[in-house]
Amino acid sequence: MTNKEFIDMIGKAAVAEYERFKILPSLTIAQAILESNWGRSMLSQKAYNYFGMKAGSGWKGATYSSKTQEQTPAGQAFTINADFRAYPDVQAGIRGYYVFLQYPRYANLKGVTDYKEACRLIKADGWATDVKYTDKLVSLIEKYGLTKYDEEVLEVVEKDKIIVNGKECKVNMIRKDGVTYIKTRDLAEVLGLKVSSKGKIPVLIKE
Repeated sequence: MTNKEFIDMIGKAAVAEYERFKILPSLTIAQAILESNWGRSMLSQKAYNYFGMKAGSGWKGATYSSKTQEQTPAGQAFTINADFRAYPDVQAGIRGYYVFLQYPRYANLKGVTDYKEACRLIKADGWATDVKYTDKLVSLIEKYGLTKYDEEVLEVVEKDKIIVNGKECKVNMIRKDGVTYIKTRDLAEVLGLKVSSKGKIPVLIKE
């Protein structure tokens, strides 16, 4: 599997789970890349655990034993043996990650729309011991343009230029699901019209 294919596989699964869990897909993809080494780790290949989630005493599902590297607060690396959560397929592994994030300490991640803030919070919440964890996540998101998956689930509002009857104007553009929309009231203003309504349908009328 190529890196591009891995990104797309995790990205599609993350987008599918967003409505339920409200965790940014870009964060999910970056963590999967970093924690599983692009899906090449034995943990991800054998247990569909792309995030290094340990089993813990409360885990009742299948497990997979593996060595893992940790760091002291000073940044010194050491290796331990641990039991990790195991899943039957990719989608189950992604959903398991989101279920794991339902622990109270990760509650501040839900609904965050700024990927840099999400990367900062997940490190601060205690996800990883790597002192450069946040920087690594942000770097992956920016290098591979992972925010395009965020745009599939978020409404991104930006000022942009359009040309109407030969005249250049700036309006609020809404981008979602890969489609660009113009706010009705902005368009009406450019055209010199008023906005009324007929039930739920906007109606443009001459002033």
